[in-house]
Amino acid sequence: MMKVAALCETHSVGIIPHFTGPISTAALVNCLSTCSGPVIMEYNYGGRPIAHLPQCLDFDKGKALRNDRPGLGVTPEMKLLTMVGEVTQPGRRNLFTRPDGSITHW
Repeated sequence: MMKVAALCETHSVGIIPHFTGPISTAALVNCLSTCSGPVIMEYNYGGRPIAHLPQCLDFDKGKALRNDRPGLGVTPEMKLLTMVGEVTQPGRRNLFTRPDGSITHW
């Protein structure tokens, strides 16, 4: 993302990353807060609380702000999370299975 942002800055082009989830958006806020060019971000939650992320993004007047919490500044509530898959055969790349044993691509 930083390389793409640097290319955008070099050519005076703004960047608009797509919303993929609140944790990845927190990572984007941290990365792109250093970008001097125009940055617009899509975010579906708009400051509403998320049950499994009691501490996530900080907003002020529609703007996502960096915070001083460690890492990405996101604190998940682990009791509310459900595992949807795990790598079960570390010797094979890109083989993932769900808890029910079915194969998945992610």
